[in-house]
Amino acid sequence: MPNPYTAPPQSSPTHSSPAQSQPKDEVTAPAIALMVVSILALVLGSAGLVFDVFLMAVQDNATPEIIVRSVWGGLLLISAAFVLFGAIKMKNMKDYGVAKAAAIVAIIPFVGPCCLIGIPFGIWAVVVLNKPHVRAAFR
Repeated sequence: MPNPYTAPPQSSPTHSSPAQSQPKDEVTAPAIALMVVSILALVLGSAGLVFDVFLMAVQDNATPEIIVRSVWGGLLLISAAFVLFGAIKMKNMKDYGVAKAAAIVAIIPFVGPCCLIGIPFGIWAVVVLNKPHVRAAFR
């Protein structure tokens, strides 16, 4: 008769314990967080850029403030699109360099997606990407 107080046998040798997480599992959450922040930045930035273009069309002459804000808005859209691209690469475990560069861009204040909101997610992504077993999984 089996001892009822012993631990049940594990069903398969590939079953991982919570302490042994897979690199893909570790990368998924920060990648999704960066995707959400980037999409939010793209939506809000696009609305702002459309509004600026509307202001320039309505006014007889465009003020320097609107021109500077439009150029800055365009650059922010480009950086948010890059962070989104890198986050997708990170989630799919492809192109480590692009994924890490996108995470670093997300950390830069006033350049990364949604300004300050992207900083903690960028730091989280860089920390996860710097783990040796995660970096090795990209190869």
